Amino acid sequence: MLPKIKKFIKKNKKQVKIGLIVLIILIVFLVLYKSLFYSNSEKATYGVRLRDIEDNEFTKEEQKEVKEKSSDIEGVSSLEIVIKGRLIKFFVTFDEGVSNDDMKNKFNEMVGYISDKVKNYYDITFYAIQDKDDKENYPLIGYKHKSNAEITFDEF
Repeated sequence: MLPKIKKFIKKNKKQVKIGLIVLIILIVFLVLYKSLFYSNSEKATYGVRLRDIEDNEFTKEEQKEVKEKSSDIEGVSSLEIVIKGRLIKFFVTFDEGVSNDDMKNKFNEMVGYISDKVKNYYDITFYAIQDKDDKENYPLIGYKHKSNAEITFDEF
């Protein structure tokens, strides 16, 4: 097979040279296109939107303190805090007898445990979980945007 390729190249030198030049130009254009239109920030999930997160970080110590204070609230059986980018998620499991209005008050109390620096940088989402009849229910979800002072609630 190799002798056939050598014979073809010798017979069609001009066309092979043009083909190689076109292939090299195509590769150069693809590399330029990718470097111009696709930034390196795509490698990070949030790009440059988190460049100042170190200045406003919700540290492990602060998380632990908020978690301890929030777990001491009457009616709260467990609490998990998850941070993803500029979003803090509170997954709060409440005892069975807690009403939605009580949950709202407890969420507002939890926001009070967070420093103003963190509240003004992160969006905060609250998920109420309540076990009823051996089923997990999500009766209430709260959302606090970093620019708002109050929590917006959705009841289910």
